Amino acid sequence: MKNSNLIAKANNLTKIYNEGQDNEVIAVNNVSFEITEGEIITVMGPSGSGKTTLLNMISGIDEASSGEIYIAGENLVEMDDDSKTKYRAKNMGFIFQTFNLIPVLSAVENTEMPLLLNGIKKNEARRIASEMLERVGLGDRLHHKPNELSGGQRQRVTIARAIVHKPAVIWADEPTGNLDTKTANKVFELMLELAKEFNQTIVVVTHDENIADKTDRVIKMDSGELIRD
Repeated sequence: MKNSNLIAKANNLTKIYNEGQDNEVIAVNNVSFEITEGEIITVMGPSGSGKTTLLNMISGIDEASSGEIYIAGENLVEMDDDSKTKYRAKNMGFIFQTFNLIPVLSAVENTEMPLLLNGIKKNEARRIASEMLERVGLGDRLHHKPNELSGGQRQRVTIARAIVHKPAVIWADEPTGNLDTKTANKVFELMLELAKEFNQTIVVVTHDENIADKTDRVIKMDSGELIRD
């Protein structure tokens, strides 16, 4: 751990689908762990082990059946939907396997979205977003739309968008899953470089052992339970 500042904490998190029915599924079962500022953490496990469900719960995308989630000292479970949405927009960044870029917007327009959502004026948001894209090697692609970019370039835009507003934590779900091995390694090295530069905390769900080997800590899930940390 790089320092003692606690960024995220999960207490006895459980997620049950179809609770009380014959087809009840316990997707995550009583999981607890802590994350400190600047840590790069991998969550690994076989398909169906609960790792993406866990990520979705601690990032506020999905509701927990029971348990507590603290991000930067605030309890997500106690927030109403509106408060949670605003809190996530300010304090979290997201990197998905499918990029989730808005097709009709250019690279710089996609990247500036978190800044605009947090009340930064248009001109300032554009300047900051342009600088961030320059930082990820896309200074000459500011006005290209996603369909005009390669997979690796699209994921670089996603990374720029995730970190541009300096969130407390970045959640990455299979961030290199759609990329070939060489591009995947380059993209992940970029994520690590920027994380160190901005003292970002990143939690990565992945199947890729090569990715896990590059991170500070590995959490292993199986059948909804945390089996190793």
